[in-house]
Amino acid sequence: MHSVNVTVPSPAGLGLAATIDFPDTEPKAFAIFSHCFTGNRHTPCAARVSKTLSGYGYAVLRFDYPGLGQSEGDFAEQTFTSNCEDLYAVYEWLEKNYETPALLVGHSLGGAAALRTGQRMKKLKAIATIGAPFDPAHAVFQFPDAISEVDRQGDYTFSLVGRTMTISRKLLEDLAEMNPETYLPDLKKPLLILHSPTDQTVGIDSAQLIFRVSRYPKSLVALDKTDHLCTKPGSAARAGRLIAEWAEPYTQVGERFREQVDETVAEARSTKTGKYTDAVRAGVRHFISDRETTRGGKGHGITPTGLLMSAIATSTSQQIRVNAKKLRIRGLENVHVEVQQTPTAATEVADFSGDGSFELTRSIELTGRLSDEEVDRLTATLDDPLIHSLLEGALSITDTITNKPVED
Repeated sequence: MHSVNVTVPSPAGLGLAATIDFPDTEPKAFAIFSHCFTGNRHTPCAARVSKTLSGYGYAVLRFDYPGLGQSEGDFAEQTFTSNCEDLYAVYEWLEKNYETPALLVGHSLGGAAALRTGQRMKKLKAIATIGAPFDPAHAVFQFPDAISEVDRQGDYTFSLVGRTMTISRKLLEDLAEMNPETYLPDLKKPLLILHSPTDQTVGIDSAQLIFRVSRYPKSLVALDKTDHLCTKPGSAARAGRLIAEWAEPYTQVGERFREQVDETVAEARSTKTGKYTDAVRAGVRHFISDRETTRGGKGHGITPTGLLMSAIATSTSQQIRVNAKKLRIRGLENVHVEVQQTPTAATEVADFSGDGSFELTRSIELTGRLSDEEVDRLTATLDDPLIHSLLEGALSITDTITNKPVED
C-alpha cells in the first residue's frame, strides 16, 4: 500500500486536505471515508479502516472536513448540511479525476453524512457506517453545556487536543432541522451498519433505528468489545475487513481482483497514482511499477530496472536448484542471490538514452552441507537459458499500435 496526498476543492472554494490510500495493485474500485465529528482523516478509525480496505484492492480517499485537520476553513462556520455538500464534492472530484467511487464509508457523524448524502451519488454501489447516530443532532450531545451556552451567548467554545473549537448557533439549528425518517427510507443503496453494543458515545439504539427505517438490502453487525472511536487494538482493522467482505457482491472487487492473464503475457496499464506509474499483470499476479526517482518517479512501485534485476536474481536462484536436482546434490538447503546495479556515468543520467554500459554485480550465497566440488558444479551454469537469451539479444518484438478514441 502507498498513500498520495491531494487537495479537493469544496463548494465554498476551500481546499480540503485528503489522502488516497492505494493498494499495491491496480485499484479495483474507489471508496470514500467520511470521518467523525471534530475528527480528521488521521484518526485511528479513518486511517486503519482505509488502509485495511486498500489491502482488498480499494483505493480509499479520506479527507478532512473544513476547519479540521489540515483543511482550510473555520469550523465555526460549518453546518451538517455544508458537510454533506463537501462530501458530495469529494465524490464528484474522484469521479472527474480518478474513477466513480463504488463504496462510501462513514464513521459517527461522518456516517450520518453518508446516510444523508449517499442517495445523491447515483453511481455509488454501497454504503457502510461505523457507530453512526440515527439523529445527526446526537453529535453535540457529548457537549452537555453546548446548547445552553449557545442559547445564552450564540456559540460554545471548547478545547480539543490543544485546538480551540466553536459550536455555532447555525450548526445547532441546522442539526435540529434534520429528520432521518424523511430521507433514510429513500436510500436505495445496499447498507451495512456496524455498531458496538457497548458504545458509550452513540448507543446501539441508533443502529437499530437506522436498520428499522432504511430499506433492504441492509445488514446490522455488532462490533463487539469495540469503543466508539475504534481505538482498541485490531478493532478498526476488523471493521475494515467486515466492510470489504460485505461490499464485495456490490462493488465486484473480488471478481476484478481475481482477473488474470496467461503466464506468457505481461500487461502494463498506466494509472493516475503517479506520473509514471503502471498497473502490471503477469499471470495471476498484480503489482504497481514506477520509474526510478532519478528519472521522475515517486517510488510508488517496483522500477523497470528493479524488475530486470529481479528476473536475473530469481532465475539464477532457480537455475542453481535445477542444477542441484539434475546433479542429485542433496546438501543444498537455501540459495540467496543479490543483483546490484553498478553506477556508471551513463546510468546516472536521468534521461539515459541507451549509450554506454549497464553493469551489474551478482552475489550468490549457498547454505547447506556442500563440498567445494559440489559448489563448483552447482554454479558452473548460473544463467537460465531463456532469460540469458533475452539478455544476450535473442529478442524479437513485434509491435501493434492501436489508437483508441476517448469516449464522450
